[in-house]
Amino acid sequence: MKKWYLYIILALVCIGFASCQDSDTVPQLQTDGRVSVHLQIALPGGDSAQRGATARDFTDGGTDDTTSDQKALSDDDVFVLVFQNGVLIDQVKGLRFDAVIGGTNPSSRTLTGTFVQPETDESLELVVLTNLVQNQLVDIANSSTLSGIQAFFDGKKGSSPSAIYESLIYQYGSSEWNIQSRRIPMWGTTGTFSLNRANELKKSCNLHRAVAKLGFLINATNAGSEGQGIDGFMITGISIKGMMDKGYCVSQAAMSNDHYTIPYVPAAAGTQTITYSDLNVTTSYKDRIYLPEQAIQNHPLTITVSYTYKGKAKTKEITFDENVIRNHSYLYNITSVTPDDFDVVISYAVEEWKSETINVPTFK
Repeated sequence: MKKWYLYIILALVCIGFASCQDSDTVPQLQTDGRVSVHLQIALPGGDSAQRGATARDFTDGGTDDTTSDQKALSDDDVFVLVFQNGVLIDQVKGLRFDAVIGGTNPSSRTLTGTFVQPETDESLELVVLTNLVQNQLVDIANSSTLSGIQAFFDGKKGSSPSAIYESLIYQYGSSEWNIQSRRIPMWGTTGTFSLNRANELKKSCNLHRAVAKLGFLINATNAGSEGQGIDGFMITGISIKGMMDKGYCVSQAAMSNDHYTIPYVPAAAGTQTITYSDLNVTTSYKDRIYLPEQAIQNHPLTITVSYTYKGKAKTKEITFDENVIRNHSYLYNITSVTPDDFDVVISYAVEEWKSETINVPTFK
């Protein structure tokens, strides 16, 4: 099933645990005051067949797709923070992924590492952060290197998660987001737990993407299909006006049913315009437009679509009426075209794919 979140299964193998596992898959138990960590990361999607969305229409909602790039983790851009009693005490060091098995789009990855054995077992929490180095973190010196961000976290020992998250702000940039070269920042937490030194602990964690995605379909029968096109109609450009120029890698907004329902926007974020030009879209334009979170009541967002219809060039402005919320997928379906206008319906789905539909009034 395609989802916009990842499941992470973490096994903490403590000192004194009798090792009967294959040493190639489970890290050697530590005798130097460190805890060995074995993380089994199950990625959503797997292969293209598994990623096939359950078809949904624009009234009932349903699922949406996750491409391999939208779930990608860069092996050299992963951080696991160790908190105890609400403050940072360590990082999991020596992180190492196993070899990719099953082609370039694996369904799972294994990550190992170690952290310092805490003096007590209570109130521990592991936080996973991915794809930070490649995302121009504005408040961290040397954020373009793994060692620079590791040094930043080392310097934050004793700080609360919220204090650290406030510094994890990415700069969107002045051009479109290319996720082949710039992966989406993601975050997840195990929640608090107790470390039983005599047993293996298995924990789960969902990773939440830091951006939303926006797409267009032309005359699609449902939101899980490609557009069928409309004779003589072609989108030639899309301009996103008033979008945020920064976003948080981690949201501190409250969650509902393990997904976010309100945006969490940096106070210092400004607005900008991103333009997608020289397009020749006749059926669909998906998985290309990524948006930071945005509170529409504070910063209106307008989408200008340039198009041709039967050889005549036109533009249409669409007012985006919903808050932009991370890990949501927003799809516009262009349903009909007249010589002077076209009608659209928007459908959106969230990470757990508890989906809703918004009917956009006709623009005449």
